[in-house]
Amino acid sequence: MITHVIFDFDGVMAEPGFRLALAELMSPAAADLTIEGQQQANSPYEDLEALTAIARQGMRALLKSGYVVGQGSEADFWATLTATSDIGGSSALFRSAVIRRSVVRLSMVALVDQLRASGITVALLSDHTDWLDEIAATSDLVDHFDFFYNSYYIQQSKRDALVFDRVVGLMESTADKTLFVDDNPANVDRAVSRGLQGIVYQQFPQVVEEMQGLCSGLNAALCQDSVVKDR
Repeated sequence: MITHVIFDFDGVMAEPGFRLALAELMSPAAADLTIEGQQQANSPYEDLEALTAIARQGMRALLKSGYVVGQGSEADFWATLTATSDIGGSSALFRSAVIRRSVVRLSMVALVDQLRASGITVALLSDHTDWLDEIAATSDLVDHFDFFYNSYYIQQSKRDALVFDRVVGLMESTADKTLFVDDNPANVDRAVSRGLQGIVYQQFPQVVEEMQGLCSGLNAALCQDSVVKDR
């Protein structure tokens, strides 16, 4: 039975602010986009493949600059990104967009709270930067977790599968009793390769359904009711 759960931030605990900010600065049509609302017929930016391609460009710049693991600066990241893409604006404008677009999903916070109330230890593991400090400062998100790991500070990203060994050890858990939830299938695959259980986040109801068989004490009805909080 699962005793520890690790959640990703961008795209799981919150709207994917990094990707949405990239899309916004590259395409004005993306200004009102939210991933959870993507299936609505009137979505202004329906090409998810294009958004994924934009996200890859941004992640490559984060990795190449070293910013995501605390070994580079925001200026280094922006110089790398603008050299390889046609993104407009400035690093300050982009940072502001990331913070504004990283809207915490209250349904996920309710899920985290319920897991902790049932005795499960909950952690956040995010490939992020010091932008996450500013995002967290506008909410009480950190207080909902037992552990809060940001690649910028631990200087190791989820591209390195050994980060899962490290985090499991820091939580004093074991891989077979730890569940990892991320919207990036490659990250989940790396976690599974280290012995963790894994769920690829697609939609909130799907995650709750998959978690039910793994986490005792999870009240699906309560979780489903909490979806309305995000609307």
